[in-house]
Amino acid sequence: MSGAKLMPEDPVGLIGQALAMGSDFPGPAEDVLLSWMMKLDPAVDPIAAAAALIRHYGVGDGDLPPGESGKLIRLLRETAACTPGGVGRRSGRRARLSRP
Repeated sequence: MSGAKLMPEDPVGLIGQALAMGSDFPGPAEDVLLSWMMKLDPAVDPIAAAAALIRHYGVGDGDLPPGESGKLIRLLRETAACTPGGVGRRSGRRARLSRP
């Protein structure tokens, strides 16, 4: 992405590059999302960052494209829809079994 202005929500342009590739994006989408999260400044909230990228790239609505690019958009949408503080909480069967 030479010459492009990087955003704090996509500090190395990883999401922008992947989305620009469209159907040529080989994935795996999960690896790109994880790499993107690891590159975020600790002060940047990944939920808010995902929402900002969805708005910036205009991928918040509509059907998902096929393949890995669609999967990446779905993962961004899911990340943006997370409840703050909900990540990392113990829930479900495992948490119920471990309660005294």
